[in-house]
Amino acid sequence: MIRNIPEPILNLLYEIGEVAGKNAYLVGGFVRDLLLKQPSLDIDIVVEGDAIRVAKAMCDRWNGTLEVHPQFGTATVTHGNIDLPKVDFVTARRETYQGAGTLPIVQSGKITDDLRRRDFSINALAMRLDPNAFGTIVDKTGGLADLEAGIIRVLHKQSFIDDPTRIFRASRYAGRYGFRIAETDVVLIQETLPILPQLSGERIRNEIDRVLLEKNAAKIVEHLAELGVWETIFTDWHISATFADDFKKAEQAITWASAHLEDEAFQPDRVRWMTLFGTHTPIYQIEAISFRLVLEHQLQRLISRTQAMKRGVSLEEVTVPVFEKLGFPLSKNTSIKQHNGMWCIVDPDNMKTYVCGDGNLYRVQTPLTAYKQLEQTVTTLKETVKPSEIYQLLKPYPIEALVLGSVDARVPEWKREKIADYLFTLRKTQPFITGDDLIALGEKPGKTFETVLWELFAAQLDGKTATKSEAFRHLRGFKDHAPAK
Repeated sequence: MIRNIPEPILNLLYEIGEVAGKNAYLVGGFVRDLLLKQPSLDIDIVVEGDAIRVAKAMCDRWNGTLEVHPQFGTATVTHGNIDLPKVDFVTARRETYQGAGTLPIVQSGKITDDLRRRDFSINALAMRLDPNAFGTIVDKTGGLADLEAGIIRVLHKQSFIDDPTRIFRASRYAGRYGFRIAETDVVLIQETLPILPQLSGERIRNEIDRVLLEKNAAKIVEHLAELGVWETIFTDWHISATFADDFKKAEQAITWASAHLEDEAFQPDRVRWMTLFGTHTPIYQIEAISFRLVLEHQLQRLISRTQAMKRGVSLEEVTVPVFEKLGFPLSKNTSIKQHNGMWCIVDPDNMKTYVCGDGNLYRVQTPLTAYKQLEQTVTTLKETVKPSEIYQLLKPYPIEALVLGSVDARVPEWKREKIADYLFTLRKTQPFITGDDLIALGEKPGKTFETVLWELFAAQLDGKTATKSEAFRHLRGFKDHAPAK
């Protein structure tokens, strides 16, 4: 197995063993991937005793930098050689859970305790680093046999209940390595699903983010759907049957953007989430899920506390009669749940999502609805559409949705060309005449002022003016034909 370790990393591990002696172990993902002959730079060292002391000694030896977290007994050393990876040092510990889905109570322990607190047997392997037994594998949970058989298995029956996010990780590892989840674990997952909604939105979102970064993300997402995870997180959340193809489109869009939009503030995560929602998910659902999982969103106030009081109601009390009086009737199928310290009101019949908190009523706005909305906009395009009309139609959309549209084979080629023209040319066009120019001519800002500016810019986009002087002549034409005041 040692032969699989690159020489620079091997030398680094030897040095740790020389300093820490029999108390240091290489653990977790690096050992797992080493045995699977997979590349890994995630170096975690467990030390029986004082991990911070060992980290400080290695930092001095490597002429590196040190980041210490004494409250957790952990430290990270960045090697003086920038070509070598960071090394995390952790004091061996044991964990106990006080309730389902809660964070554990941590105490110091031995390597056996540390391995038994881990999620799956294939991650509960350690390699000794002391010079007298360097490379010896420590396996207390059957991890070697499960690696050989290609099985994902938890260490005890309470594992998923202790930490329901392990459901995502089980599917992630199965998808990454082509393994299968043990049949007994599938049963345990089904028993744990009702607990999943108790987790914070951030914890669930973080796990989904990790899934979407996997090479086999489509397969993992599909497996989570088979387990019933998505509809457990949010009622009626269904993944499209075309997600595998859609995800390829997302990766194509990200690759395209990295090659053509190098200086843009392009967010690949947005693209992946837009694809996960697809164009089949209703907008109100995307809004509700975005709020629940603390995805990118803003709250736009619809009714203030003062406005509610003027109508004789208080939004401290979220009820159907209150919403009736405010002019937002709710159907009988409306769900009212508390998330993130606020009330989330989802009305599937009226296809509306509201958020209520601090006596105010809000609607959720998120850029993650943009691709579904763009699809609706693109269907209205005609081949005779003017560049200025394209500009007006596409300007409201985030760049991630537009890039997705430009690579979506379901969109007719000529429409994709219109989107590409906007991306490359129209949106970067600077107007010949600005508001400052109009003010210098004695014009006053206002509605007419804005209309004139747009008409001038539209003429420029449509090729009616090619220079600033032509734009000024165009402006004089407006004035000559303007009705007398």
